[in-house]
Amino acid sequence: MLRIIDVNCRLGRGPADPEGSLRTKEALLALMDDFHVEKAVAYHAVAEFSDPMLGNALLTEETEGCGRFWRQWAVLPALWDLYPAPEEWIAAMQEQGVRSVRLFPKRYGHSLKRYAAGPLLDALAAHRLPAFLSLDQLSCWDALYDLCEDYPANRFVLCSPGYRCLRYLAPILEHCPNLWVETSNLLSHDGLTDLCAHGLGPRLLFGSGAPEASLAAAASQLLLSDLEESDKQRIAAGNAERLLDEVTL
Repeated sequence: MLRIIDVNCRLGRGPADPEGSLRTKEALLALMDDFHVEKAVAYHAVAEFSDPMLGNALLTEETEGCGRFWRQWAVLPALWDLYPAPEEWIAAMQEQGVRSVRLFPKRYGHSLKRYAAGPLLDALAAHRLPAFLSLDQLSCWDALYDLCEDYPANRFVLCSPGYRCLRYLAPILEHCPNLWVETSNLLSHDGLTDLCAHGLGPRLLFGSGAPEASLAAAASQLLLSDLEESDKQRIAAGNAERLLDEVTL
């Protein structure tokens, strides 16, 4: 049986969650138990849809005492006194055991170019903190390539890359060694197999996208693939453990 770490989970209620969606820590833990998921990287819905500072605080509160969640905070570049300076973000993350961050540039209306986000991303790079973001938070695939090229010392994780994405994604992965990919919505035919066959398997991370997406579907995509068991295990947990163990907070 594979050991599984889910690197893409969300706690809390989103604005358009369907009836019956997982909304509590207990419900998410029960689902994780059903699929033998050991740990999950989790951020909070409030941090995505309303207020990063409040959402991060709620995540800390709701995961207190539960060692199965690796906290992921939403962060924004400093602007006057609206958001913390980079060193304040880092100190707070160190205190609260945060292992990665989430970026929502489109949601919160800010640039990731160096003139705006440089100090924040440099601080993340100094501590090897991975920055997760989904493709819908960027204007296009070229913006993802530019982000990786502009910040070669950073570690970025692309979430939910989407259907038939390999012609865009594979060249970026080959050119940008600082990019990892979460697999929940990687819906290209034999996409996992093709990426592993071309040496890109070490940068694939299992994720579900729960509760918006199905953990069962994500697990089935990996478990029923034609990959060798060793490759499945690396994607299921090994790659994530290596990436997050290298954080230096």
